[in-house]
Amino acid sequence: MLNALVVRCLTSIGMLLIAVSALPAQGLPAGEEDWARAMVDKEMWNINYKSVARGQDVSFRIRVTNLYKEEMQITSLTTSCGCISWDESRGGVLAGPIVIPSGQEKILTLRLDTIRHHGEQRNKRGIITLLNTVNGHAATATVVAEGYIRTDVVLQPGSVNFGSVDPQKETEQRILVNYAGRNDWRLLSAKCSGPHVTAEIVERGRGGGAVSYELIVKLLPTAPIGTLRDQLILVTDDANNPQIPVQVDARIEPDIVVTNADFGKLIVGKPKKISVVVRYTKQPPKPFKIEKFERTRSEESIKVEKSPDSKPFHQLLLTFTPPDEPGPFEEEFFLTVSGHEEPITFKARGRIEPASPQSGSAP
Repeated sequence: MLNALVVRCLTSIGMLLIAVSALPAQGLPAGEEDWARAMVDKEMWNINYKSVARGQDVSFRIRVTNLYKEEMQITSLTTSCGCISWDESRGGVLAGPIVIPSGQEKILTLRLDTIRHHGEQRNKRGIITLLNTVNGHAATATVVAEGYIRTDVVLQPGSVNFGSVDPQKETEQRILVNYAGRNDWRLLSAKCSGPHVTAEIVERGRGGGAVSYELIVKLLPTAPIGTLRDQLILVTDDANNPQIPVQVDARIEPDIVVTNADFGKLIVGKPKKISVVVRYTKQPPKPFKIEKFERTRSEESIKVEKSPDSKPFHQLLLTFTPPDEPGPFEEEFFLTVSGHEEPITFKARGRIEPASPQSGSAP
C-alpha cells in the first residue's frame, strides 16, 4: 500500500515538472525565450518614440549580438501590424538567413510608416526568429514600439540626410515644418543632441489655421570621418505633445578612399601579395590617376603594381618580402593622386614570423 502511494506521488511530481517545463519564461510572450531575448540590445526591447510628425522618416537600429559559442541565424523578421516593417525583410520573408558568428553582431532596422498610419500606436511588435544552428533550437525575441503619429504636423522631407560629405566641410539641408490647427501655434526651438549639428528656425507663413516654418540644419566641419547618426528635437508650444524628434544622417568621407593593407601572417624572406582598393566615393564617379606611391622606409621590401590609367576605381597589388625583423609590422604609405595637393595615406599591418629552419641544416 505504501509503495503504491509513493509511486502515485512520484508520478504526480513528474507530471507537474513536465507541465512547468513546458511553460514560457515568466513575463515573456509565448515562443520567446531568455537566451534569444538576451541577444537583442536591452535598450531596444521597448521603444517609445512619443510623438512624431506625419511623413517623417523614423527608424530604429536594433543590435543583435551572438553571446554564445554556436553560430546563430536570424531566419525570419515579422511584425504585428503594417505600421512597422523591417528593412531586411519583405512580409517576413528574408532573401536568406542572416548569419551571426559567435561573438559578432548584426544591426537590423525597424521602420515606422508615418504616411499610411496615424494616431496612437500601442504594443506594435517586431518579432525576430533566431536559430541555434548546432542543436536546431529556435526561439523568438520581440521588440515593442509605441507612440503617437501626429496628423497636424507634416515634415517635408521626413528627415535630414546629408548623404556623403567631404571632411572638414560645412554643408546645409532644409526641411519644411507645416502645421494645421490653430493660428498661434509656435515652434519654439530645435535642440541638437550632438555637437556637430546646428539648426535655425525661420517662420515662413501663418494664417487660416496653418503655420509654416523652415528648419535650416547645418553639419559642421568638426564632424569626424565616419557615419553620423544624430537627432534634432523640435520643441513646440503644444501642452500634450511638445517635442518632435527629427533624424539626422550623414557619411563623412573623403572623395577618394583607400582600404588598409592587411598582410596577416608573414614569414621572413617569403613574399606575400595582396590587393588594395582605391576608389572615388562621390556621385557621379570621377576618374583619377595614381601618380606616385611612397613609403616611410627606404628598403625595397615592397613592390607595387598600379595602373597608369585614369579611372574611378583602382587596385594596387602590393608584394611584401618581410625583412628579418620578427614581430608586429605596421607602416604608413602615401599615394599622390591627380587633382589632390596632399597625399592620401593608408596603413599596412601584419605579423612577421621567423623562417622555419631548413631540414638537414647544421644545428
